[in-house]
Amino acid sequence: MAEWEGKSKGTPLGYKIFIFIINKIGTTAAYLLLYPVVAYYVLFSTKSNRAIKQYFSKLKAYTPKKIKTSLFSNYYNMGQTLIDKIAIISAGELKFEIEREGMVNLKEMDAQKTGGFLIGAHMGNWEIAGHLMKIYTTPVNIVLLDGEEEQIKNVMDGAMGDRHFKTIPIRDDMSHIFKIHEAARNKEFICIHGDRFLPGQKTLEAPFLGDTAAFPAGPFTMASKLGLPVSFVYGMKETATHYHFYCTKPILGQVSKNEILASYIQKLEEMVMRYPNQWFNFYPFWKSDKN
Repeated sequence: MAEWEGKSKGTPLGYKIFIFIINKIGTTAAYLLLYPVVAYYVLFSTKSNRAIKQYFSKLKAYTPKKIKTSLFSNYYNMGQTLIDKIAIISAGELKFEIEREGMVNLKEMDAQKTGGFLIGAHMGNWEIAGHLMKIYTTPVNIVLLDGEEEQIKNVMDGAMGDRHFKTIPIRDDMSHIFKIHEAARNKEFICIHGDRFLPGQKTLEAPFLGDTAAFPAGPFTMASKLGLPVSFVYGMKETATHYHFYCTKPILGQVSKNEILASYIQKLEEMVMRYPNQWFNFYPFWKSDKN
């Protein structure tokens, strides 16, 4: 059974080259450099290519010809969002126009000091959402799968400098559970993705795009048990200079993990249908794909 291995693709040298170009020349030049990089992955990254094609096959409107052309677009969009992420954090200021949908939901949670779970996906650009949250006083915790190679993490940390939020890496010793509980007690924001997990972690199965898929149990179980408001957030790229931020109306009260997951999947399906080339899960996601 093929699974995500918890490591990002790329090399420290590759990241350094892009960071240099972004800081010295700009994002447009970095976008141009993506073409040979993307072409390499389209030609030689067999496993991720197969997974992307499987994903697009779930979108009923996609013909075999359209799936082939979308392969390049999917890689290219991921490259653009990574470049934008570096540009946003290293510059310390926002260079993109943002259409804001649902910001009032974040504003109310911040004003009422309720804290909350903000569950996203490996779609678009989380850093857009993170940048918008600078205006709020509620502390922000980003829960991350600790799967990146240490050298790449060091390169990125050096480029990004001081962050305005705290990170909680998911570790085998389960220390992240205690930190998440502490953040919940302090009524802070807990930001976590709901569409990826490491081998051996508990999962919940549910229909997604017409086929059974496994989702990490952790985000939905903790959100249910801790009883904080739960919103789903996305920062989606629409043009070279324009993003669209979404934050749903929060789910309030004691709600079961399966109910939260069902609401999450409903929104995720809506987003992948609206932005099909911006979901970046490059491994077999559905149970039928793994057999």
